[in-house]
Amino acid sequence: MRCKSLIVTLAFAALAACSGKPDASTPATDAAPSGAPSETASETPAKVPASGPALSDATVQLPAVPGRPAVAYFTLNSDSNGKLVSVAAAHFARAEMHESKMEGGAMTMSPVDAVPIAPGKPITFAPGGYHVMLFDMDGSLKPGDTTDLTATLDNGAKVNAKAKVTAPGGDMKM
Repeated sequence: MRCKSLIVTLAFAALAACSGKPDASTPATDAAPSGAPSETASETPAKVPASGPALSDATVQLPAVPGRPAVAYFTLNSDSNGKLVSVAAAHFARAEMHESKMEGGAMTMSPVDAVPIAPGKPITFAPGGYHVMLFDMDGSLKPGDTTDLTATLDNGAKVNAKAKVTAPGGDMKM
């Protein structure tokens, strides 16, 4: 019973780090992906770059409690099939892709090894869906800063973007 309470508490703490709304950032790309076709994650209308994959709307939301994980949100557009297999962020020792979803009337969160991508179907990492948990921050970031995000595709291509750093709760207006 005690273990179950601890798991529930940790789940709520992790989900609390996932609240907020992503902001715009500067997209940049390095290479184009390839891979087998598959289903996509959350889809939003967007223009797909003709020159390969691109990250946009990248933000890193700092944790409400120091020492807890931060969270990264962004949109990935691609003109090829493939998979997003990892995301890294400067100033953080470790990053994990997760997916939050409603199951049986409760919000659940679980790690994700890869997210399928398809041409013309943007993948959105946002509160309540896919997101990246960022662990062990070096302590140097503050709201208003920017940090580098690097997404790695299954073919080894890397896609870089500057992410705006936001306070806990993002830029939510109260």
